[in-house]
Amino acid sequence: MYSGIVLYNTENISQNIALEFAETLFSALNAPITDTSYIKPIIRKTCSDFKQVNISLKGLKRKINLQKIITFATSNILDNICRLRLAYYTEEFGGKNDIYILYDNKLDHDGLVLELIKNFARQNYFSYGIKYSGCKSANNAIEYAMGFNFATIYPYEKYYLLRDRKQLNDNKRLRMIYTANIINHHHLDMCVDNTTLKDWILSDKSHGTLEELSDKLWLWQVAENELDNINNFLGELDLLTSWKLPTPEPEKPKRRLP
Repeated sequence: MYSGIVLYNTENISQNIALEFAETLFSALNAPITDTSYIKPIIRKTCSDFKQVNISLKGLKRKINLQKIITFATSNILDNICRLRLAYYTEEFGGKNDIYILYDNKLDHDGLVLELIKNFARQNYFSYGIKYSGCKSANNAIEYAMGFNFATIYPYEKYYLLRDRKQLNDNKRLRMIYTANIINHHHLDMCVDNTTLKDWILSDKSHGTLEELSDKLWLWQVAENELDNINNFLGELDLLTSWKLPTPEPEKPKRRLP
C-alpha cells in the first residue's frame, strides 16, 4: 500500500530548497534517488508543448543552479516499481505550484515521514498540506494527489478536484480531512457552528489535536476512527471542496418466508 503527501501553493519554496528536501527525505527513508527528470518546453510553429527529460542528479543540480529547471521529479525505482517519488511543480505548462510526495508504506517507520514534513513546514511556508493513505499503487497515489483519473480515498468524495481548486487557493475550504492536515490561520478562522475551526478542534478530544509548527502553519491530526464523522460534519457545513453527500447503501432484499 502507498501513502501520499501534497503541499499546496509552494511558490515561496525554491527549486534548490525542494531538491535539498528530496535528498533529505530519500536518505532518511534509506531509498537512494535512482531516477531524476525534468520538464522541457518545446516551442513549435503552431503551438507550445513539453516533454519529460531524464537526467542525472548531478545534471539536475547543475541546471537548477543555472535556473534552467522549472518542474522536476526524483524517484526511487526498484525492479520497475516506484517506491518513493517527490515531484516539484510550478504554474508553467498548465500546472500548479505544488509538491507531491508518494511512498511505499514499508519505507516509513515510527512516523518518520510526518516528522520530516513537520520540520520542513517549520522552515518553509506553503498554504496547505495533506497526508493520505490507502492507495493500492504508486500511480493511484499520484493520481489522487493531482485530482484526476477518478482517484478517491473516501466513498463520500468527489473525484473532480481541479474544478474546485480555486476554493483551496482562497483558504476558504479544505480538500477533505485526513489523519494529518497542515493548515494556516485562515483555515483556523473558518466558521464552524458559531465558533472558529480552531476553537471547535480544541473543544473536544475527538476532534483531534493542534500543534503549532510556525507562526503561520499548524498540524491538525485526527484519529482514523473519527475521520468519517468529522468529514461528514464539516462537509455538511460546506467547508470541504471534495466532500459529497454519502450515498445510502441499498437495502438488502427481505428474506422470503417459506
